[in-house]
Amino acid sequence: MNLFRPRRVIAVLALGVAGCATPAVPDAPSGTGPTTATTTETTPTAPGAEPSGPERPRTGDHEVAISIPELPIGGNADPAGTGKLCATASWLQPDALPDGGVTVTRIWADPPDGFRVGGSCGGLRGCASYRFRPGGGRCSVAVTGPGTAEGAQLKFAGRFSCTPGRESSCHELTRRVNPGSIGLSRPETTTEPEPTATPAATPTG
Repeated sequence: MNLFRPRRVIAVLALGVAGCATPAVPDAPSGTGPTTATTTETTPTAPGAEPSGPERPRTGDHEVAISIPELPIGGNADPAGTGKLCATASWLQPDALPDGGVTVTRIWADPPDGFRVGGSCGGLRGCASYRFRPGGGRCSVAVTGPGTAEGAQLKFAGRFSCTPGRESSCHELTRRVNPGSIGLSRPETTTEPEPTATPAATPTG
């Protein structure tokens, strides 16, 4: 009796079972382990740039400049030294002075012969670019020169700002203006003293 045959059969069966076994697969990572997340940063949108410079006025919002060819000015022109007068000017017509005032744009002598106009005097602010406002106010004008013109007058022109939509009333105000002026006299001049004649010496004999 051969005792080794059953053992061979058992060995062959064991090898066959081993060959049919499924290979082991590595465990998949569990959900409890560390997770790497990808973060996408969003760049904030930059605010729009503000326009530089002064704001452009909207159509119809800008004021209108109204000119007055001769202002209602009065005052005096007093001697202020050799060849010089100091004129003090003030507004004579309060009912024709707008709330925002009137700015002087020109000063001249009429006729101009022999007069030069410019500068301030008497400790008062000069009238060039001066603004006459409601409630009073004075300015000064220095006048120099020999002043050869007879009856010369110092005159002023100006302008003021008119609110949009009120142009008609602003022009009506200019029609109420009574032009004024300041009379100019001939400035004092220096008179050279006449030389004194020296008597001739009497010869002695």
